[in-house]
Amino acid sequence: MPSPQLPGESQKPGGQGSSLPADGQVPSYTICYCLISVLSGCSSAALGPTCLDGWVGYRGKCYCFSEAEGNWNNSQRHCSSLSASLSAVDSEQEIVFMLRYKGKPDHWIGLRKDMGQPWKWANGTEFNNLFPIGGGGDCVYLNDQGGASSLQCTSERHWICTKPDAFTKAQEAAAKEDS
Repeated sequence: MPSPQLPGESQKPGGQGSSLPADGQVPSYTICYCLISVLSGCSSAALGPTCLDGWVGYRGKCYCFSEAEGNWNNSQRHCSSLSASLSAVDSEQEIVFMLRYKGKPDHWIGLRKDMGQPWKWANGTEFNNLFPIGGGGDCVYLNDQGGASSLQCTSERHWICTKPDAFTKAQEAAAKEDS
C-alpha cells in the first residue's frame, strides 16, 4: 500500500517539486503526522486548531479579514503586530477564496509599487501578473466587483492579513531542524 501523501508533495521521492530530500527518506515529522492521523482516524484539523479564533484557514494559511479600515501602511503595521503580513496571492484558487470570503467591502492586500518600479509583494518578491490590476494607484485592494484595483496608499480600506497555519509552521520548523 502506498504511504500517505500530504498535499503538495510529489509522487516521486526526491523528484523535482518534491518536498522530500533527494535521498528519498521521509522526514520523521511526516511519518509522525501520518501515523497520528491514521491511528486516530483524524484529519489535521481534528488534531487541534491550526488558526487562531477569528482567523480563517485555507490551504496552509490563516487569514484575518479586518472589520476596521486603514490606509495601506497602517494595515501592514496591524498585520505585523499579529505576526502576519498583508496577504500575498500565490494561486488563482487563493484569490477566488479571498474574493468570496471578504464580502462586499474592498480589502487591501500586500501588493504595492513605488514610482517607476514593478509591483511587489510586502515581502519584497516581484508580482508575477497572476491577475489584472485596474486603477492608477500604487497600492492594491480586492474590489467589490470580483477583481483587483489600485488606489493611493493613503486611502482607507479594510485589509486581509495572512500567516502560515500552525501545521505549516511546524513543518517549516522541522525542515529547518533537519537541514
